Amino acid sequence: MAYCAITPCALPLHSELKMTLYTNKEVYHSGPDKNGVTTTEGSNIMGKTEVYSWPVADGATPDANIVGHLQGTSVQVADSPARVFHYSLGLVFEDERFNGSTLQIQGTSQINGEWSIVGGTGELTMAMGIVKRTAVVWKDGTKISELKIHAYLFRCSEAY
Repeated sequence: MAYCAITPCALPLHSELKMTLYTNKEVYHSGPDKNGVTTTEGSNIMGKTEVYSWPVADGATPDANIVGHLQGTSVQVADSPARVFHYSLGLVFEDERFNGSTLQIQGTSQINGEWSIVGGTGELTMAMGIVKRTAVVWKDGTKISELKIHAYLFRCSEAY
């Protein structure tokens, strides 16, 4: 696949993963294409909770291939000086290369910021790293973000 590269590291049983993906669909909170919902409104300052299942693609165009879904929750933790949310997400891959593998992602971030990769499964077992999220389009209900993923994978020995 053209959207990622895994290269060996100097340490045994380690690999490095670099890929760029996009949450490239409109965010719907109603209708048949619903992919986000507010579960708790909270106060004006904090506490708003949302649940997501955003499609993730290998490009920022409408015809890009969907490679998985970013699924999880966010909770608003601050409103000053800007709205800040804490995210707990799983990037569940559906493409042929990483089908069924996941990256576990969490962190406090504004629109342009970083999340931590705190684990993974399948081909991405025990991943550690970061996701740099940058807004590409953020208007009129359309929210497209670039996700630059940089992780180290720690392979388990086959001899248990």
